[in-house]
Amino acid sequence: MSHASPEVLAMIICDIVIEDVESGKKSLIGLFNHVHTSELPGIVNELNVFVSLTDGHGAPSAELRCIDAATEEELFRTEGSIEFPDPLAVVDLHFRFQGCEFPDEGEYRFQLFCDGHLLRERKFYVELEEEEEDEEEEGVGGP
Repeated sequence: MSHASPEVLAMIICDIVIEDVESGKKSLIGLFNHVHTSELPGIVNELNVFVSLTDGHGAPSAELRCIDAATEEELFRTEGSIEFPDPLAVVDLHFRFQGCEFPDEGEYRFQLFCDGHLLRERKFYVELEEEEEDEEEEGVGGP
């Protein structure tokens, strides 16, 4: 008997996820959906994706991919399994990436798969900013 895919309650990109050892509560710090960079490729030193799922059955495989939306080229991924004690359980997943390289400015997507089926996509943008030169105005407030 096949079961429907789990339902995604949340998919959040952030700087860090902190879990309190005693209570099990999670704090998501520095939520974002875009980064600004002064050069390409843009590097994000640490990037965390927090996912909350429910209505799952058993121990399906899970995969999180980051793709370039324009080319559908995969940049990085991670895999694992999810353990659903029962369908009413809410299961939180924490994916941590380091040294993420984004080759161009534009749209990227984080894609969550469960047993090979796409459950959710989250858009993510990289914007190139021109560096501003510090121009001192002569004669203002000076001798």
